[in-house]
Amino acid sequence: MVLLLASAAAAQGVASSPPAPDAVDSKPVGETWQARLRYGIAYRTGAQQDLGPGLTYQGVTPNDLSFLGWAWLGYVGLHAQVQREAFSLSDAATQVTNGSLLRIAGQLGARLPLGPLRIEPYLGYAFHQLPTFRGADGSATTLNPTFGAATRHALLTALRLLVEVSIITVELRGEVPIALATQVPGAVRAASNGFGFGGGLRFQLLNAGSLHVGALVDAQYVVDNLVGKNASEQNVVDSQQRIVRAGLGLDLQWRDPVVSRATGGVVVRVVDLQSGVAIPGADVTLTVGADERPVSPDAQGALAVRELPPGPFTLRASAEGYLPFESAGSVTAGSDTAIEVKLQREAPKVGALNVVVTERDTKKPLPGVMVTAGDVAAKSDEKGVASFEGLKPGPVSIVLKLDGYQPGDEAASVVAGKATDVAVALVPAKKRVPATITGFVRSTKGGAAISADLELPQAKLKTKADAKGAFTFQVPGGTYTVKISAPGYQTQSKDVTVRDGDQAIFNVDLYPK
Repeated sequence: MVLLLASAAAAQGVASSPPAPDAVDSKPVGETWQARLRYGIAYRTGAQQDLGPGLTYQGVTPNDLSFLGWAWLGYVGLHAQVQREAFSLSDAATQVTNGSLLRIAGQLGARLPLGPLRIEPYLGYAFHQLPTFRGADGSATTLNPTFGAATRHALLTALRLLVEVSIITVELRGEVPIALATQVPGAVRAASNGFGFGGGLRFQLLNAGSLHVGALVDAQYVVDNLVGKNASEQNVVDSQQRIVRAGLGLDLQWRDPVVSRATGGVVVRVVDLQSGVAIPGADVTLTVGADERPVSPDAQGALAVRELPPGPFTLRASAEGYLPFESAGSVTAGSDTAIEVKLQREAPKVGALNVVVTERDTKKPLPGVMVTAGDVAAKSDEKGVASFEGLKPGPVSIVLKLDGYQPGDEAASVVAGKATDVAVALVPAKKRVPATITGFVRSTKGGAAISADLELPQAKLKTKADAKGAFTFQVPGGTYTVKISAPGYQTQSKDVTVRDGDQAIFNVDLYPK
C-alpha cells in the first residue's frame, strides 16, 4: 500500500527562497531521498458474513502509524512502506476483541516532470493483512468473535501526482492491488480485491543545507473485499470494509545543492508608453554577439529568453502604429536582466488638400465657393482657395457649389504628410459648355480598328470613325443612345449620360457576324 498514506512531496525542490531563474538542480528532478513518518486515525465500517450470524462494525481507531521512504537516482527510484493499523471491536463500552494489522510494500517507481506537475507511476509487491473474525473455539461461527487476520500477497500498481506551488505541494494518489495469493483461516480457497485513493498537502517548514523539513496533512479512502470458502464451497468468510484515514506527519527530503549555470537570461515586457497596456503583437529581436533571435511576447506582452552567454546585448522592438524602440543591456550569469519596453505611438498619418477654384472662361479666382472634400466642408477665400487639413490618406471626392454657377465635382487623392493642390473650374449657370463623347471602335477578333458609322438619334448627329477607329461627338448635357454599325459586324447600341462640360470616354468592341 505504497501511496495510501503518502502526503505531498516536492516535485522540483522547495527552498526558503526560490533559486535564480537560470539556476537548476544538479539532479534531473526533485529530491535524492525522502523519509516520512505519519500518525493518524481511521474511521472504519465493515461487515462479515460467515457460517454463524455474522457481524457488522464501525468506529474510530487511533494508532494508525506508518513509515515511508524513497530513494531516487534521476528519473527512477525505489519506494518502501511499513504500516501498522490498530483494530478494536467493542460492544457498547465492552471490548470484545482487538489486534493490529500490518501492511508492507516495496516498489519500483519513476518520476516524469511536466512543468510544475510531476507524475510518479509505481509497480511492486505488497503484503496486506485484512481483518477476519472466528469463534473463540476456532470455529467459523462468530457468536463470540475473536480477531484474526487474513493475508494478501499482491502486485501493487499505484500513481501519484504532485504539483508544487511556492512552499506548498499538492498531491493526488491512487492504487489498485492485484491479488496473487490470499489466505483466510479456516478456508481452503480465498480471493480478495480493493482499491484506494487520497490526497494531501505538504508545507515546507525550514531548510538546513540540503535537508528540507516539511509538515504534511493527508486523507485517504480505502476499500477491501475478502471471500474465503471451505471444501464444500461454503463461504467461511465474506467480508467488506471501508476505511477513511486522516493523519499528520513529518516529511524529510534531501536535495542536492543548487548549482548555477554560467548563463543568464533576459526578461522583457512590451507596453504602451502612455497607457501602460501590454502590446502582445510586437516584433522583438534580441541580439547577443552574433546571435540574433526574433522572439514574440505572450498575451501579457511578456517574454523570457534564457541560456544566454554573459555579455552585452541589443534589443529592438516595433509594433504597428508605434515608433521603433532600441535598447542595450548586459546578460549576467545566474540571473535575469529585466527590461520594460515602452513603445510610443506614431503621430497620425494625414495629408492636406488645397482646392483652387476658378471660372472656366476668365480664369479668375472664385471666392465663397462651398467646397466639400469627403465629409468636410470649407469656403474658398479671396484667392479662390479652400484648404483642408488632417485628411486621411486615400481617394476623396470633391463637390463645389456657388450661386450662378453649375455644380462642379472632382476626384483627388490625399497623400500622407503632403499638401496636394487640386484645380477646379466652374462654369456659369447661363453658359452651357458642350459635353464631349469620344472613344474607339475595335473588332473583338484581333482588336483591329473599325471605321464604323456612329449615330446619336436624340441629337440627330452622325459621324464616322477614322482609320484608327476614333470618334468624337460634342453635345449638350443629357442622356443619349449611341448606335454603332459597320459592314460585316453586329450593330450595337450604348446609352451614355453626360453633363455640360463633361468628357465621356468609352470604347466599343464589335462582334463579327
